Amino acid sequence: MISHINLHNGPVMSAAMRALETGEAHYILIWIPEASENKLKNLLEKAYYERYTQKNAHTHIVDWYFTTVNHLHSGYFGPRNLDISKKNPEEKMTISLVERAFENGNFEEIGTIIPDTPTGEMRQRFDDVMKKRDYREKNIAAGRVYVSAFTDFIVFVNNIRSGSI
Repeated sequence: MISHINLHNGPVMSAAMRALETGEAHYILIWIPEASENKLKNLLEKAYYERYTQKNAHTHIVDWYFTTVNHLHSGYFGPRNLDISKKNPEEKMTISLVERAFENGNFEEIGTIIPDTPTGEMRQRFDDVMKKRDYREKNIAAGRVYVSAFTDFIVFVNNIRSGSI
């Protein structure tokens, strides 16, 4: 099983699962470095084939696929990665809350963790990420722009919470 991998129901692993379920790499490619696209596409193809030829069995290649996705995302985004397994409790809470705010399109949800902070710049950044989120599904370049803005926003919110800004 994948117990050693963070299967936090966040956007990276959700995208990895959706790619595995459909065999469509564009769902996950926005979360990894461009230089690793072919490696991940090949691995996804093998995992997709093995998973469905073995009647949805959870196999070693499927484990390797998720491990690779996690490794490539974490390595590429460094401290901006969304792997909560290595985050402190406050960062975990921030990531989860920001993810939910974007899923719902509700900026006010973020105010619950930083209620005394002026929201002008934060609101502007939130709106910018929301605009970038509406990219064509198979436009990987635009998806990467969205992911970069999204992860930058999470870092921005974490920095406000920690007093770094």
